[in-house]
Amino acid sequence: MPDDEFETMLARAKSFRRRVDEIGSVSGPVIVGNVRDRLRWRADVETLPPAQGELADEILELLANPSLSPQQAHQLERAFFGQ
Repeated sequence: MPDDEFETMLARAKSFRRRVDEIGSVSGPVIVGNVRDRLRWRADVETLPPAQGELADEILELLANPSLSPQQAHQLERAFFGQ
């Protein structure tokens, strides 16, 4: 993926993380956990309310982009999950 397009995606991942953090200490971690579980293909993913589910879907779409190199995917995950 071209660097300029990836930089835009990286900025979106950070923006998504800020939005999740602003949601609060109860729902924010649930959204993060939902995205993480879906990225790992876990069968027992917690169902989210519609608005939170839509946000999680957008985040997952960004992080699971098949055009990313393994290094880019890892960097995006670090930008969102903070690891």
